[in-house]
Amino acid sequence: MSLTLGCDPELICRINGQFTSASNYFKSNSSMGLDGNNSVAELRPGYSESPIDLTSKIRTVLEYGHECNEELEFYSGHYVDGYPIGGHIHVAAKPTSELVDSLDTVLTALSNCIDDKVQREKREHTGYGQRKQYRCKQYGMEYRTPGSWLLSPSTSLVTLTLTKLVTVGVQEDGLNFTDLKGRSHSCTFLRNLKSMLKTIPEDCAEGLSELGLLLSRSCIDWNQNILPNWGIGNAEQIREAA
Repeated sequence: MSLTLGCDPELICRINGQFTSASNYFKSNSSMGLDGNNSVAELRPGYSESPIDLTSKIRTVLEYGHECNEELEFYSGHYVDGYPIGGHIHVAAKPTSELVDSLDTVLTALSNCIDDKVQREKREHTGYGQRKQYRCKQYGMEYRTPGSWLLSPSTSLVTLTLTKLVTVGVQEDGLNFTDLKGRSHSCTFLRNLKSMLKTIPEDCAEGLSELGLLLSRSCIDWNQNILPNWGIGNAEQIREAA
């Protein structure tokens, strides 16, 4: 099936580790713009059928944001410097209860394995990030539960790949990911996910491989400038992130 994905994930800006409002640097209608709260930056990379291509478009927007303001550092996660930040995903599919439940199951499992749980709890206490949060859109749905997954190309690609796999699995193969997970541990479920799938689009193979690598990491530090992880910035920072 043909499936289009998009997103508008958010970031917090800092200079030398200190918070600074995104509205000092970006305009509302830019690809690197502002969300409803002008203190928070929002990326608008467009859309694509391929998680790989959409991840590449995200990098292009981050490069643009860095070139415009080389002193800025960008931070992702769930709750940074007193602000809840999200990683909304746009899916060109009808938001059925089966699809929303399955996205909740799989992407919450990913969050359980890699995210900063203290940050996630703080975001949830603000009313954001609750399960089953979505909005109907002309193109389909905006899934609003995840925090900002922009820490690295890997976290981004994996998130977008899982979104596509879940949507294909529900719509094309009739899978119920909530039943498939059952009572299994989140990381065990995700390690076994590939074997549960009936259809794996070619552009999802790389993301599945990255999922395995991501789950093998013992600890992921979300309190870091994301730019070196994306290969953006000065050479020393990029080497340290590698």
